[in-house]
Amino acid sequence: MTDLRSGSADSENAPSRTEATLAVARRQRWWVSLEKEQLIFSAAHFITFAGDVCERIHGHNYRVRCEIAGPLDENRYVIDFILLRDALLELTRQLDHHVLLPADHPEIRVVDDGREVTATFRERRWVFPSEDAVILPVANTTAELIAGWLAERLLEKLAERGAARPSALRIGVDENEGQWGIVELEFDA
Repeated sequence: MTDLRSGSADSENAPSRTEATLAVARRQRWWVSLEKEQLIFSAAHFITFAGDVCERIHGHNYRVRCEIAGPLDENRYVIDFILLRDALLELTRQLDHHVLLPADHPEIRVVDDGREVTATFRERRWVFPSEDAVILPVANTTAELIAGWLAERLLEKLAERGAARPSALRIGVDENEGQWGIVELEFDA
């Protein structure tokens, strides 16, 4: 078979002209970006700020986007878009239509007795059915820390599905039409 890219009668794994040009570049990094309409979740939360201010409970229609960098695999993919989409959908569905509570906040105490989740901050107290709450291992349920939790869990999901570890991962969580909390993780080669 003739390789139309190089003019040789060799394997389909021969680099394309574009790949050959990029190979001499000082540094190259391949990225994929995923932002889909279905990567949304609606959730309630409250956060603390300025040391002693605790917001009222409120909700957002969060949007999630993801960017992954890594080498090209044998298919010339950084990662299969469908695999990435499905892993992110699984995670956003875990958060959808739930109250998000922090497990690691220094002043918000969260207790789940299996039937109800009780959260307290000083004199304030909230009680939710256990099935309606998600307790995240974060200090505050900010968009930034939700993005961090999603990034950590996404790496686990991708590893479970046999995907190679990326060289970098960026997750953004938009809580209000253009207000993004973003985490970027880089890994050694």
